[in-house]
Amino acid sequence: MAVAAAASVGAAAQGDQSKVSSNPMWPAGLRWDCATASKIVCERDGACKVAQSDARFLLNYDNNNVEFASGDVRIKRHYQQTVQASPLQSEVKVELADNRVIWLTAVDASRTYSDAWVGALTELKGGAVLLESQGVYCTPHK
Repeated sequence: MAVAAAASVGAAAQGDQSKVSSNPMWPAGLRWDCATASKIVCERDGACKVAQSDARFLLNYDNNNVEFASGDVRIKRHYQQTVQASPLQSEVKVELADNRVIWLTAVDASRTYSDAWVGALTELKGGAVLLESQGVYCTPHK
């Protein structure tokens, strides 16, 4: 599959229309209320398990950070990518300064019925736990 990544790296400056159009989430807003669902935890012994883990956070492109209950984490970079011949219209990848990654896909690419985005918050680890991944859904902040 060929992957084409848009040139949106980092946060756009206020009023910079060339970058604003490159992140497909931005037409609905720069601040997004997000929530996580269950967490998948995979360990060094090869076992993976599901744990309940409901939490909320604010994806804040305006301030270039993600506001978690445990504290704010800077957005290292974010960009849009599309995969040719994929039914998904576009995906947004948000890389955080603490090495967590948020992958999001539009629920309704035409935005006729919904501005919501869904995906995963993933964190690679190096100890007994190798990976934690949580389902995520985001809607424009009100």
